[in-house]
Amino acid sequence: MLKEQKVKVVEELKERLEKSTSFFLTDFTGLNVEDINQLRRDLKDRGVEYRVVKNTLLKLAIEDLGLKQISDYLEGPTGVAFGYDDPVLPAKILYDFYKRIEKPKIKVFWLEEKLYSAEEFKDFATLPTRDGLLTEVLGCLNSPLVNLIGTFEGVLREFVGTIEAIAKSKS
Repeated sequence: MLKEQKVKVVEELKERLEKSTSFFLTDFTGLNVEDINQLRRDLKDRGVEYRVVKNTLLKLAIEDLGLKQISDYLEGPTGVAFGYDDPVLPAKILYDFYKRIEKPKIKVFWLEEKLYSAEEFKDFATLPTRDGLLTEVLGCLNSPLVNLIGTFEGVLREFVGTIEAIAKSKS
């Protein structure tokens, strides 16, 4: 790879790292091309990008961004999953893929200016997604309103029943 190409790749990596809300470093040892392509499709279909990168180029990008603590994990084959919208979504997709074929291994992941270990990955991956959390919150907010409406309907039914009974008794 020419020096100009390397500089361009480092700049692209820096841009993706800065833009992402979370990113996951994976060791894809043992994955064949078909598996990697399937993983890429699974991620891309949900708006997550996966790139196989050279450790030296990723190290340059990471160090330029002041994330030197990640450099220790740049050994062996490395792929990076970039999450742009929902920080949990890439973890869920990687975890589901891992459950099927037990690869790729997670090296570390970065979220909200903090580095997390591979051991913390499963806990994070099993959290609900942003959309799932919003659905739960809306359900919690909706439930008391539905109960209140049901109570008002019951009171109104009783009131109408009472009025009808009074009207019937007077006629």
